[in-house]
Amino acid sequence: MQVTVDEQKLPEGATMSILKIGDETIGTVKPDGDRFEAQLNDGDVYRAKTVDEGVELLLRDYHLHRG
Repeated sequence: MQVTVDEQKLPEGATMSILKIGDETIGTVKPDGDRFEAQLNDGDVYRAKTVDEGVELLLRDYHLHRG
């Protein structure tokens, strides 16, 4: 499966990263103050220091519960 990260501009000007595996969106990473919020589609939320860390957290959770 191919992992892709699409970017989308938010109304306030920040950029949200949308993480997909194949055609399935598994979660998003968006700025939250001086950190980032990584949210899975099921509602679980993680806090991360960087976008890359947020993406890693989403992938780890995805593979843990679905892999």
